[in-house]
Amino acid sequence: MTRAELQKLWEARIAEYRESGQSVKEWCASHEGISPRQLWYWLRKFKNQTTAPPESSNRWLPIEISEQGSPEQSLLVKIG
Repeated sequence: MTRAELQKLWEARIAEYRESGQSVKEWCASHEGISPRQLWYWLRKFKNQTTAPPESSNRWLPIEISEQGSPEQSLLVKIG
């Protein structure tokens, strides 16, 4: 198995673990051949890797502007 294949396999396993809501010990007990030590290793390994650049994770939120305020009021937008 190549390094890329192994990484994809563990990415899928970690996604399955996170979706399960189980503890590491419980999840490993229900997945024969995977030890908690292995799972913790891969969780730490992927913790420092980001799948998307930060700039692509921005979201736009809708705002409603009321005409009840005075025209001198301003809107302050903070980014970051």
